[in-house]
Order: sequence, then structure tokens, then C-alpha cells
Amino acid sequence: MPTDQDEADALFGAAPPPSPFAARTDAGAGAEHRKESRVRASWQARVLLPDKRVVQLGLHDLSESGLGLVSEIGIPAHSVLQIALAVPGLDDASKITPVTGTIRTTHMTVKGPYVHCGGQWVTIAPDQRELVNQWVRRLRR
Repeated sequence: MPTDQDEADALFGAAPPPSPFAARTDAGAGAEHRKESRVRASWQARVLLPDKRVVQLGLHDLSESGLGLVSEIGIPAHSVLQIALAVPGLDDASKITPVTGTIRTTHMTVKGPYVHCGGQWVTIAPDQRELVNQWVRRLRR
């Protein structure tokens, strides 16, 4: 039996948009657009949302061009957000270096009680990018 949405789609010749809660056959596709391979990392992070709220996140994975984040709060997809990462020192993990910049969020996927969000670097200071890239290379080994 056709629904109102089916009838509207037929009128406009468009397929219905996928539900954000539907099972995905392209799980992780947003992250898979990265040119580099990802490495797992578990660091603390924060983002500043457009409404000026600061959200605590966990870093899930990392590549030279982007990162994967996990939160209990929804992060808007396709937004440019300020981010801060607590990056451990390469020689002394107890020495934390704050890495700040902006990311463009690429996707948001709900997995149980958590929201997974991918982001690509928009701005990051060259020395901070080098620190992140050194960690990526180290964790690839």
C-alpha cells in the first residue's frame, strides 16, 4: 500500500531519503573516503557546537586527513566545528599537548547509545598537524 511519502516521491521523481536509524549497508562509508588508512586512538576531545555548547567526545580513530569521534550527544553532520584534542606526548604519554583547529563533519551514525561522527581537518597549525601525523605513523606500525 503506497504511503504519502511514496506518492510524494513519485510526483517529484525522487527516492526517499535514508533513515538515519536504518541499518546501513555502507557502514563507515564516510570514514572510508579518507585517502589514508585509519589507526585506532583513544584520546579526549571537545567540540564547540554552533549553539555555543561544548561537547566532550572520545577520539575513536585517526588519519592524516581526519578523525573519527564518539559521543553520547549528536554532532551535526556537514558542519565546520572548532575542536580540541588532548594529544599525548610522543616520548612521554603523561605530557599532553592540546591540538586545536577546525573540522568539517562528514557523517553521523547512531550505534546503540553512542553517536559516531567523522571529520576532516579544515584548519590545524602545521606543528600540530605534524604531531598528529607522527602519531598516525607510529600507530600504523
